[in-house]
This record gives sequence, C-alpha cells and structure tokens, in this order.
Amino acid sequence: MSRSYVREDVPLSRFGVLVAQLESIVASASQQSPDPLLCFDLLSDLISAIDEEPKESILLWQRKCEDALYSLLILGARRPVRHLASVAMGRIISKGDNISVYSRVSSLQGFLSDGKKSEPQKVAGAAQCLGELYRQFGRRITSGLLETTIIATKLMKFNEEFVRQEALLLLQNALEGSGGSAAAPAYSEAFRLIMRFAIVDKTFVVRIAGARCLKAFAHIGGPCLGVGELDNSATHCIKAIEDPIASVRDAFAEALGSLLALGMNPQAQVQPKGKGPFPPAKKLEGGLQRHLALPFTRANGAKSKNMRVSLTLSWVYFLQAIRLKYFHPDSELQDYALQVMDMLRADIFVDSHALACVLYILRIGVTDQMTEPTQRSFLVFLGKQLQAVDGSPFMKIAALRTLSYTLKTLGEVPSEFKEVLDSTVVAAVSHSSQLVRIETALTLRALAEVDPTCVSGLITYGVTTLNALRENVSFEKGSSLMVELDSLHGQATVVAALIFISPKLPLGYPARLPKLVLEVSKKMLTESSRNTLAATVEKEAGWLLLSSLLASMPKEELEDQVFDILSLWATLFSGNAEHIIKQNGDLTSKICVLSTAVDALTAFVRCFLSPDAANSGILLQPVMVYLSRALSYISTIAAKELPNIKPAMDIFIIRTLIAYQSLPDPVSYKSDHPQLIKLCTTPYRDASACEESSCLRLLLDKRDAWLGPWIPGRDWFEDELCAFQGGKDGLMPCVWENEVSSFPQPETIKKTLVNQMLLCFGIMFASQHSSGMVSLLGIIEQCLKAGKKQSWHAASVTNICVGLLAGLKALLNLRPQTLGSEVLNSIQAIFLSILAEGDICASQRRACCEGLGLLARLGNDLSTARMTRLLLGDLTVVTDANYAGSIALAIGCIHRSAGGMALSSLVPATVSSISLLAKTSIPGLQMWSLHGLLLTIEAAGFSFVSHVQATLGLAMEILLSEENGWVDLQQGVGRLINAIVAVLGPELAPGSIFFSRCKSVVAEISSWQETATLLESVRFTQQLVLFAPQAISVHSHVQTLLSTLSSRQPILRHLAISTLRHLIEKDPDSVIEERIEGNLFHMLDEETDSEYVKSYTLCLAYFSSFYAFYLENGYLPCF
Repeated sequence: MSRSYVREDVPLSRFGVLVAQLESIVASASQQSPDPLLCFDLLSDLISAIDEEPKESILLWQRKCEDALYSLLILGARRPVRHLASVAMGRIISKGDNISVYSRVSSLQGFLSDGKKSEPQKVAGAAQCLGELYRQFGRRITSGLLETTIIATKLMKFNEEFVRQEALLLLQNALEGSGGSAAAPAYSEAFRLIMRFAIVDKTFVVRIAGARCLKAFAHIGGPCLGVGELDNSATHCIKAIEDPIASVRDAFAEALGSLLALGMNPQAQVQPKGKGPFPPAKKLEGGLQRHLALPFTRANGAKSKNMRVSLTLSWVYFLQAIRLKYFHPDSELQDYALQVMDMLRADIFVDSHALACVLYILRIGVTDQMTEPTQRSFLVFLGKQLQAVDGSPFMKIAALRTLSYTLKTLGEVPSEFKEVLDSTVVAAVSHSSQLVRIETALTLRALAEVDPTCVSGLITYGVTTLNALRENVSFEKGSSLMVELDSLHGQATVVAALIFISPKLPLGYPARLPKLVLEVSKKMLTESSRNTLAATVEKEAGWLLLSSLLASMPKEELEDQVFDILSLWATLFSGNAEHIIKQNGDLTSKICVLSTAVDALTAFVRCFLSPDAANSGILLQPVMVYLSRALSYISTIAAKELPNIKPAMDIFIIRTLIAYQSLPDPVSYKSDHPQLIKLCTTPYRDASACEESSCLRLLLDKRDAWLGPWIPGRDWFEDELCAFQGGKDGLMPCVWENEVSSFPQPETIKKTLVNQMLLCFGIMFASQHSSGMVSLLGIIEQCLKAGKKQSWHAASVTNICVGLLAGLKALLNLRPQTLGSEVLNSIQAIFLSILAEGDICASQRRACCEGLGLLARLGNDLSTARMTRLLLGDLTVVTDANYAGSIALAIGCIHRSAGGMALSSLVPATVSSISLLAKTSIPGLQMWSLHGLLLTIEAAGFSFVSHVQATLGLAMEILLSEENGWVDLQQGVGRLINAIVAVLGPELAPGSIFFSRCKSVVAEISSWQETATLLESVRFTQQLVLFAPQAISVHSHVQTLLSTLSSRQPILRHLAISTLRHLIEKDPDSVIEERIEGNLFHMLDEETDSEYVKSYTLCLAYFSSFYAFYLENGYLPCF
C-alpha cells in the first residue's frame, strides 16, 4: 500500500482543489447520488490538471485522489464518467508513485470477484478501471492476468450487454498490456473465453469486442496458440464475416488478417511462461489459400459481395501486417500479388465484383506499400503477367489496371519497363477479349500522361497499323479474320485513348492530328469492307475515333468541317427500322453499330451544342432528326420481341437516353417527349421486370452520408468498392471520358438501363406543364399502390425515389419558379406515404426527406411553412421510430433548403420537438433526430444562439446516458458540438463553460480511436480555426494536426491537411514559426493518393508564397 504524502500546511493547488471537490462528491453520495454532468466536468478538469501539475504536488494528493476515484467508480457511474475516472486513475499513478498500482489492481480484482449481477454499473466501472491500469502497467502486473481472465469470464454471464462489452475490453487491454509475458494458463483461459462466448454473442457490440480480442492475441504473438488454434480461430473469423452488420464484418476481417500474418511468421509466435508442453511455433502452411483464396472464389449467393469485400480487407490487413509489424521486405509483395491475382484464374466463378476486390488488394495492399525501386521492378513483373498463356482475361485486366496506377504513382516510365513494353502491353492490344483491349488502351493512355514524348509516335504507329489492318481484313477468313479484327479494334481503341489525352498533355498535340484522325475515321465509316463482320468492326472503330476526336479537341479545330462530320450519321439514320430488320446480316451487330454511332452523336452535342454556341440552332436540327430516328428504331425493334438481341438493345437504349440528356434544353425535342415518357416510365408501368436503381448514391446529399447505407470508410477508394454494383456484364469503359470508373463495369447493363431511364424521366418531368406533371405523378402513385406486398416493392420504391429526386433537381436547374399546389401536394403525399411504411432502407428514407426539403425551394414561403408545421404536428403523435426519425430529418432538410431567414419563426418549435425526440433510448431514432437538429442549426445560424445552451445540454445528456459506446451516436454528438462551435464563433471564450464542455465532449468521443469519431475531433479543430481562432493557440492546433497527418486513415489525413491550410491562411506567421515544412515534405513523399498529394502541395505552396513575401520586403522572421 502506498504512503500518504498529504501535508496539512501545504496550500491547495488547482489539482488539490479538484481532488477536494471530488472527495466531497463521493462523501455526500450516501445522501445524494453524484450528478453525472458535474462529475464529467470535474473529471475532465482533473485530467487536465494532472497533466499540468508537477510530480511533487501529485505525490501530495495521490492517495486521496486514488481513493476518491475508486469510490466514485464502485458507486456506479455512467459510461463517460467511468472512462474519465479510469483515465484519471491511470494518469495519476503513472505521474505519481507507481507502486500503488499493485494495491489498486488487487482491490479492483477483489471487488469484481464479489460483483453482483444487480450492480452492473459498479461492475462495469471497476472493469474499465482495471483495464486502463493493464493498458498502462500491464508488464508489471502480469501475475494477475489469470485472475483477471477468470473475472472477465464471470462478467460475460451478465445480462447487460455493456457489462459483457466492458469485460472484453478489459481482456483486450490485459492481453495487450501483458505483451505475452504472463503464465500459460491465463492465455489458455482467455482464448477459451473468446472462442466460446465472445465471438458468438447475441449483441453486435460484444461480437466486435470479441474480434478485437482475437486481434490482440495476434498482436502479442499468440501465446499458447499452436497451428491448430490459429487455424480454428481463422475458420471462425470466416464464419463471422457473413454477419449482417458491416462493423462486425470489418472487425473480424481485421482479426483474420492479423491471425494469418502471425501464422505466416513463426519466429514472432510467443512461447508463454510456465510448465509445458506448449505447441511448437510453426508456419501455418496453406493458410492464405485455405482462409482467403478459397472462400473468395467460392463465395456465392446473396451474401457473396459482402463476404468478398471482407476477405479483401483481410488480405489488405494481412499484407500491411507483414510489412509494418513483421518487417518483411517489400519485394515479397510481388509473390503475394501473384496469389491475389490467381483468385481470378477460374473464369466460371469470377465476375466484375471479384475483379474489383482484387484491384483493391493490389493497389492498397501491394503497390501503396512498395518503395520506388520495388515499384519499378513491379511494373516489369506485371508486364510479364500479360505474357502468361494460362492467365485469364480478368487476370490480365487486373495487371493492366495496376500497371496504370503504378505508372502514375511513380510519375515516370522506368527504362527496364520500356524494354518489355512492346512484348507485354502493346501485344495485349490484339487480345481476343474486348475488355482486355480497352484496358490496354487505358494503360497506354496512363503511360502517355507520365511520358508525353511517346504520344506522337504511338499515334502515328497506330494510324499506320489501322490502315494496314483494314487492307488485311478484306482478304482474311475464319480464325485469321477474327485475329485481324481484334487487332483492328484494339489499335483503334488505343488511338482513340491517345487522341483524347493529347490536348491535356504539356507538349500538346501535333497540328496535323485532328485532320489525320478525322480522315481515317471517315474512311472507316464510308469505305468499309464488303465482309459484314469486318464492316461492323470497322464502323464501330470509326465511330470510336470520331467520338474521341470530338470529346477532346477544341471545337475551333473542327468547325470548318462540322457539316461534313454531321453528314456521317445521315446514311445510318436515313431508313426505317423495318428495313434494318429485313436486311441481310446479324441484327445484333447492326444494333451495336447504332449504339456506337449514338455515342459519337453525344460527343458531337457536347462539343458543338453548348447553350452559348453561336450556330447551335443550325446544328441542332439534324441532330434531332438523328435522335428521333434512333428513338423510332428502338420502338419498332422492341415491339418485334426478337430473340437474343436484348443486351444489344439495352445498350442502344442507354446510349440514346444519354444523348437526349446531353442536349442543353429539353424543350428543343418536345415532339419526342411522348415516346421518351413511354420509354422512361417502364420502371413504373412494368415494375416487376426492372432492376432496382443505384442512382440514389449519386443523387443524395453527401453531407447526410453517415446516416447510411453508404457510410464513408477509410478513403474514397474503399467507398467505391463497398458500393460496387457490377456483376457478370456491364458497359465497356470509355477511353474518351475524363474520369474512368475506379473499377471496370461498375454496374450491370440492366441496372444501368434503369438508371438512365429514371434520370431521363426526371428531365421529362421537369419539362412538363402542371397537367403533364400530374399525369406522371399518377403513374407513380399507381405503381406504389400496386406494389404493396409484392416481392419487387422495395425496388420500385427506390425507383420512385430516384425518379422524383431527379425530377426535383432538374426543376431547380431548368426553371426555378414555384410549382402549383396540386403538384406540390401530390409529391409531398407520395414521399410521406413511403416514409409511413416505416421499415424501409436508409437510402429511401434519406431520398424522401431530401425530396421534401427540395419542395421548400419549389414552393412559396407560405407553403413551406405550412408543410413544416404539418410535419412538426406529426412528431407529437407518431409512434413508429423509423417514421419519427425520418420526419425529424425531413424537417431539417426543409430548413436547409429554405434557409434560416425564411423559417426563423419555426426554429424554436423545431428545436424543441426534435430535441425531445432525441432523448429517446432508441439509438437509430436518436441518430436521425440529431442529424435533423444539426441541419436546423446550420440553417438557422445566429437565430439559433438562444438555443445553444439547451442543445449543448442535450448533447451531454445523450453522451452520458448511452452505455454501449455506439460509435454512430457518438459521431452524431460530435457533429452537434461542431455545429455549436460554428454558431458561437468568436464568442467561444477559452475559459467559458461552453468551450470547456465542447472540448471535453470531443475528447471523450475520440478517445476510443474510432475513425468516425476521430474525424469529428479533427473537424472540431477545423471549426475552431475557422470560427473561434481565439479559443486555442496555433501551437496546440499544429501539434494536434501533425499527429493526425501520420494516421493510416486517408480520410483523416485529408481533413487534417485541409485544416492546416486554413490555419496557414489565417495566421501564417505563427504557423511558419512551428517549422513544419519538413513534416509536410515527408508526408508528401509518403502519400500515394493524387488528391491528397495536391493538398500537401498546396500547403507547401502557401509556405513558399509567404517566405517569398518576407524576402521581397527585406526581412525574414527570426525563429
């Protein structure tokens, strides 16, 4: 037991005063339970005081402080109070006399051994404190690990899920703190507890904690775990990644990667202390194949995509572990890359989703971890994969995409790669797979961006080869003809890709290029081969070249030949559909040519028919004739219901709808509206036959993304993978688009067709008069009624949300005048009827809420206020939690759309109603209510100041009442705090209770090191920099941001560097004094994401400009 150092004659310091106050609270607990808010404030100040207090003063008050903290914990405290008390206990022992840790651990273990099920908060508090002491002093108290494990096993029998969660957090801290140096029975008992209880618990937060315990076992070297135990735990992880909850899957994916990394490194496996025999350290032979590769290739059914994504993340965690923890040389990553690509070998099990997963692993797990010398050799390695005769097309596509990324990352073309370029990448131009040829063209486009000097030679070579191939196909037959046609298409695709990128390169493009390519394109379209198959390929290639030329070149280059170009479509669209059907030849091939021709017409529209173009009226008329004829072809051919042409027809329809959408004014093709409306209402008239649209992810406001279902992850690339909708087919990548999709074929053809129909429906809806709108809304209402209790109802609801949201946004762009009450009321009724269903998905709820918000911009102030009052009235009588949360968000969306001034009189009622709703014990309802309140705060601005105190009180109440540490809810509280900071701004004084509480809340939610809450912590710093620069010193901000810049989470790094840029703009002198240029250059060298590189470069540019200013004025600050 530690001695008491307190002396009566020593004056009280700030730390002493706080300890005395804590003692007073504990002493009066028998008469009055400690107030959670008072304890939270006091403990936050106490932790700050411990950090600032000298050791001599700490020693004077250590015993009394420890006793008071212990008493507070065993009285039973709320979760944040328990956490702060535990942190304070660890801090004071660490800074004071360390010897007291033994007595504290002993007393906590004794209390927990006797803990009663009727006292869950008391038990949880003691467990959390014991875990904190293990985290800080684990190596000193390893002798008590067995007893602690037995205690954790006892706590797992409690009914309260937060107690079971605390038991596993205690076990995790104890394992990590002990570092594998305790006795063997402790680890055996811990592993048994995890496998028997933790990972199969009925509550998801407990399963997550169990997964993290498994990861902790791997982290400390897996004491007492032989090959059998590692294999068994990995098998259980595979089963767990089928869990319906994403956060559980992510936790077990990380655990699986860590366990396999340990299994592949027997030298890192720890032998525990004590009497044996212990399993010998052995390599887990075949572990990657058994637990990563085979489950990946065998994944099928409804859960297959989720399972593949989880296994993908496991691969990445595994590869990062062998590099960062076990320090394998990065040259070994090539071997693992081959194993990853090998998962694409069996074509029968592979689709574009599997390809996307492999591309993610190769980029994040392999390329991003390589040093530049290894990346150079990796390029050659990838090139050789293209030569492999046994490689599947998907393997070659993976190699080509990774080649493109590696070239851009390196920023140069190494000489050793140039030596194999012709025999690898250039040879792939003639591959039999169309997708491989297109990806090869995109790779050469990336190469041209890195080395612009090669463009002219490649284009000249390509054009010459094209002319030669056109002559050859006139004579070849059979298999030789197909080889020549593949080569012709490949060369045309490469030339098109290089044409598109040429004007964007520093060296520009040769003056003869436009006319040269245009002539080649004309010849292909007008002088094609007599062989029907060859003619089809030639024409597709010709339209492709023309598309690229129109999309890339300044229109001034082509203006003198614009009418000649327009005439190229005349022959194709001069006849009627019946004639096309009766012609000899393959109808599917003819439809494919029509599709590529319409694609080229879209490029023509974007080039020459911009709203401000001088001669757009003259050029529009023939374009409309062509598109009208294409539309008639679609109607006639579709009516015939001919076999085996549906995929080609779907692509033709997609291209035609995109072409119509590219026209600047939908009124210009008013005569085609009836046919377009008939086509675009198909998802409503024949809902059972249509796919569910994926457009909501693009249409919905990104600021609401944390509500789901597409919650932002570690970076945008992971978000793209999780949202991937591809399958067995899809549109081919376009070589003349600025932004190529992150993964090939991100959506199936059927889904793309529905997407384009609904987007076009939105434009049609927006361009109708009121009677036309009412008619279209009637079709939607009929679909909604007919779909009740049907299996396709959920898909049709999504399609209705997409169509209406697209229509409302098109209305705002085309004619922002107010709508009639009949239309407004009808749309409002549709949205509310969908929300009233209650159990709908998050994307549909968000769409309806956002749609109601957009109605506020399309109606007058009176109708907006009326709608808001109606929804506020619904909040008082609603009983369904989902509906209530949706209404709260809808009210917030209305405030966001209408603005603070328009609804200022309704701000008090809104804040009161939603705040009352947010006090519920239902986490989902709390989350949606908090976001609705957040949107109201952001819109209200200064008119919200009078509600700040009550709202801060609400945030504190929610934080203190939530026992399970639900990350989403903590993130919601953090967002609310950041909104309050923005409202108060300069009035947020450093010593005020508002600032202290805001700071304490953000520190508390971010202490659990979850990405979502850490993001709010960095955003809090950003809000202070922008709105309350007087609250914290620049030095403190810089230190906080520098620690975040080294995070392994790209999203955190990006927010930190943007905040640092704001700080430099606000106070350049103070930031320059911090001398952080070296840190920025280091991070710039480490960063691989091009967008984040731009942010670092911009920051360094700011530094350079300010240094230049100082030098120009004859002085440089002395630092």
